[in-house]
Amino acid sequence: MSPDSTPRELAKKTSPLLAALAGVATLLLLRALDAMHLWALAILAALLTETLSMLIIEWSVKKLLQRRVKDLSEAISQSSSAEEVRLEKQSLDDILAWANSQIADIKSLEAKDSFRKEFIGNLAHELKTPLFNIQGFILTLIESDLKDEELVRRFLEKADNNVSRMTELIDDLDTITKLESDSLALTLAPCNIIDTCKEAIDGVEAKAQKMGIDVRLELPESEMESLHVLCGPVQIRQVLTNLLVNSIHYGKEGGQSTLRLKAEGETVRITVEDNGIGISKEDLSRIYERFYRVDKSRSRHAGGSGLGLAIVKHIIEAHGQSIQVRSVLNKGTAFSFELVNLDAEAEKRNIQLDTPELG
Repeated sequence: MSPDSTPRELAKKTSPLLAALAGVATLLLLRALDAMHLWALAILAALLTETLSMLIIEWSVKKLLQRRVKDLSEAISQSSSAEEVRLEKQSLDDILAWANSQIADIKSLEAKDSFRKEFIGNLAHELKTPLFNIQGFILTLIESDLKDEELVRRFLEKADNNVSRMTELIDDLDTITKLESDSLALTLAPCNIIDTCKEAIDGVEAKAQKMGIDVRLELPESEMESLHVLCGPVQIRQVLTNLLVNSIHYGKEGGQSTLRLKAEGETVRITVEDNGIGISKEDLSRIYERFYRVDKSRSRHAGGSGLGLAIVKHIIEAHGQSIQVRSVLNKGTAFSFELVNLDAEAEKRNIQLDTPELG
């Protein structure tokens, strides 16, 4: 507030006017009463009016300003309180959000630690079994008559089988580690999937015969010799081999494992189906976990690293596809996935598959 607008200054500016009006009014009254000889009363009335009016006006303005200041102060106080409440609430929300994120991080770390412990335990068990077997075979040979060539050969062959099992486990661990770290080179190229299927079936034929399981290939057309897809040929052959081996491990003696190809427009659906023991609903959600086994005693007896389906899933996802599974307990299981149908693409673009136009 400027010096010219204080309550006292406002009163000083207003009271002379009121004093003049009071003096004039007094003179008019004296004149009407024919008492002009009392003119001093007019001057006295003016002075009193000026003094009183100045005091009254100053007091009134002060009161008015005080009330306005008080109202403004209360308004500011309420606004500040509301802002403080808002800031406190926001601060509390931030603290809760931070706490929840910490809890989530802790749970994630606990889950990872639990997974790590489970993984190490499973890996130790998978390595321990063949190592103990090899140790047992060697001790038996040491304590036996080494001149018995048949006995020595039989035990050496068993030791060799266990070494092969360990080698398979280490190779699979190396593969899945590279897949998970994206360090495994995946080169997509045209591939005759029929030839790849035949190679995979040839690779498991001895195991299938040993288990008494018939492995067959079903084509879109019985005399079909070629069906080209876009894939990593080496990786897809490993997928087919893993799925076929899995169907044999969990098959029934005298059962069947079928590798089926079906052209579906722009894609080729590849299915490996068996009529084996099937998978329960409880196990279906975990079959792609490393070392998870539906039937632990059966699968360990049959062999395998316990990483086959995990590798399958990673390879198929690296192709931009997904693996599907359907299973009925005691009736069988079917795994399927899709790959790009290059024959359909070549036909649509009216080009020869082996010409440079395809690239």
